[in-house]
Amino acid sequence: MPQDGGASGVAKRRILASIVVPPHMSVSGGARAAEQLSAAVSSQCDVTVASMMNGAAAIPSAESQGPVHRIMVRSWRPPLLPWSRLPSRYSTLFYRSDLPAIIGRGGYDLVHLHNPMPALEFERVAKACRATGTPYVISTHGFNEVANGARIYGFDRLRSLAWQQLVVAPVTRAVRRAAAIFALSPSDISIVRGMGYDGPIEIVGNGVPLPAPASLAADRAVLERLGIPVERDSSEISCMFLANHTPNKGLPDLLQAFSRLRCPYLLVVGGQQRDGIDYERYSRACLPGQRIVVVGRVTDREVAALFRRADLFVFPTLADTFPLVVLEAMSHGVPVLASSVGGIPYQVDENCGVLVPPGDPAALADAVQMLARDRARLVGMGDHARARVVREFSWARAAEQAVAGYGRVLGGHGATPPRSSVSPELPDVD
Repeated sequence: MPQDGGASGVAKRRILASIVVPPHMSVSGGARAAEQLSAAVSSQCDVTVASMMNGAAAIPSAESQGPVHRIMVRSWRPPLLPWSRLPSRYSTLFYRSDLPAIIGRGGYDLVHLHNPMPALEFERVAKACRATGTPYVISTHGFNEVANGARIYGFDRLRSLAWQQLVVAPVTRAVRRAAAIFALSPSDISIVRGMGYDGPIEIVGNGVPLPAPASLAADRAVLERLGIPVERDSSEISCMFLANHTPNKGLPDLLQAFSRLRCPYLLVVGGQQRDGIDYERYSRACLPGQRIVVVGRVTDREVAALFRRADLFVFPTLADTFPLVVLEAMSHGVPVLASSVGGIPYQVDENCGVLVPPGDPAALADAVQMLARDRARLVGMGDHARARVVREFSWARAAEQAVAGYGRVLGGHGATPPRSSVSPELPDVD
């Protein structure tokens, strides 16, 4: 493993960013944030990224100045089981990977665990760290969803028990033995304390790079390709939603809320469509001057063009830890209307957005209607949102917080801590 020295000749700390995430996913906010933080930290540490998503490359940003090494990760589900008969939301829980083997071979000073799902693999990675004597820290991506999953997914008693045993319990066991917890916001502290963790907790938030300068011609081409009017109608409010269309993101509440509106609007819905949501029914119910455009998965360039077209970002999530997409909207100067859950109140203050209770389409509709009548307030909140991101949520600041936390865990030294002679628990690879 490279040990490049800085200007002082002191070897950089060797950090493994271990990203546990279902490998079939095309988009993961936790994985994206882990990649971006790793890139930002790499100017001060020798960072290696090992992600179960593999194809996700580090996201370039102005704040990242050092190289990020990458290790390919193999993932699989245990053989000889009828996985094809199970919905992916269940079979996903049983993915395994060679992340534990990578830790066993590594010689890292510290492992930084990102994302808790699949939870059984998350726990195996933590066990491999302990077996090699390698301290590990955990960022709380997805912890709000873990803690509230049984409720937000509406599980019955049997599935609630399965969630407890296959998700909450493995995450809890990994958390209790961590050298430190990197909470994304203060709201996560009660969650990890409730898991029985009594060690140090650092606040290491997410960040977001500021958008590149806009190209009007490129934006026009994107909007035309997606079927969105290029020219704005001054009588309508242009709203945007972007997320996985999983139950916890509150998309049905969003569509119900907009079906209540009597004002003109354009609602752009981004993210991969899922069975069980009747998109067409809500589009057919629109009144004259109202339109819903479901654009599906979109690239980063398309997302930027959509944000520049939007007056308001609407995010009625039922459970979220620290959604990166909220910061991305704010960085484009778009005010946010969101649910008051998880770390969102830490992101969105009263000057740059409006928060409503989760699971309340009526309150959401009332807020949209109110903001549609006050364009000056929308513009002012957008300006405040962008300024708040610049001031509070850069990746450079997050990297400083993370590196300081690494230093406290390692006692301020870059040397590799002693390792036990016990072999790590490695997965079977038949």
